[in-house]
Amino acid sequence: MMASRSMVAMLVGALGIACAGSGMGASHAVAHAALERRELPSAASALRPTARPWWSAFESETLNALIADAGREAPSAGASLDAPAAEIGVSAAYVALLVQTLHLAYIDNARAAARRQSQLMAASPALHDDFSKELKRREAGAEAAMKKIDAQREANLAFLVARCGLPAEALKQTIADEVAKRRLPRFAASLPQAVPAALLANRDDIQLAASLYGIEARALLAGTIDAVEDAGESDAQADAGLPGYPLFPQAVAQGRAEVAEALRRLQALNDAAFDANRRVREARAEFERAKTRMSRGEISEVQMLEDFQGLMLDQQRLAAADGELAIAWIALVASLGSRTPVVLRASPAPEAAAFRARLGLVGSF
Repeated sequence: MMASRSMVAMLVGALGIACAGSGMGASHAVAHAALERRELPSAASALRPTARPWWSAFESETLNALIADAGREAPSAGASLDAPAAEIGVSAAYVALLVQTLHLAYIDNARAAARRQSQLMAASPALHDDFSKELKRREAGAEAAMKKIDAQREANLAFLVARCGLPAEALKQTIADEVAKRRLPRFAASLPQAVPAALLANRDDIQLAASLYGIEARALLAGTIDAVEDAGESDAQADAGLPGYPLFPQAVAQGRAEVAEALRRLQALNDAAFDANRRVREARAEFERAKTRMSRGEISEVQMLEDFQGLMLDQQRLAAADGELAIAWIALVASLGSRTPVVLRASPAPEAAAFRARLGLVGSF
């Protein structure tokens, strides 16, 4: 569908406050009881057999099924041209739900750790008066953060229930199962340095401009788009030579600028996710050392729980960083025309949280 600036901005901010650090972390292990997962229909039959749809890079059968359901529930007529395609909105809500569900578990477990510290210090409150007050502030902050995130999570659940026509409880169980298995939303593709300009032919605004002049858009869109292009000044000489003046060149220029901006943000958030993953590894190692020291009697359990909460805060930040990176991939697809079945090259190692593969082109017909 049409990749308007307002729609891309909406996607970039889709996680909002839910991805912001709350000052409290939580457990890196999210345990769930056995769930009776709703059997959702496969989307495979609706896809072109010769190309992978872009959302398949999330490697989630749940997301595939949600998008298939959303396609069946979509109104047949009257949809706004500049409304996001079903797969864009559903994917963004899906990513937000995974991150928000993780955040709730993380904060709840960190709150439990703070309560345990309070119990340990109850025997000598006078010696820990200031720290006891700090722990109460942490608990209050965690509870406020959980209420805020839970409200956002309920809004995303309501959107998916309405968009995909699913029972709310079945969707909650499915998301809980997905979080228990996968933990973080990851887009299994190498970081693109540039994309083929021909992919712009899938944007509704460019298709409309081309149809007004009776021209074939794809044949006129040569070369690539990279992140270094200036907004509003992308390959002006090449655009000036395009037929269909002024609407078609203007649509191409706007499309190039939006794609370049989406690439810049994707690359920046990839670096942020890589750094967040490094900090989690360091915090986990520090926590393991703290447990060893406590077993030797070198530090108290109260001190060990401080390292645990530090680890949980970094885990929460990693979830937020990976969520924003996933949203940035969705925004890039939206800027290209969301229904393009993009063939993605290469995949990172399964354990990688941020994709540091060799930069290259992404997308082909």
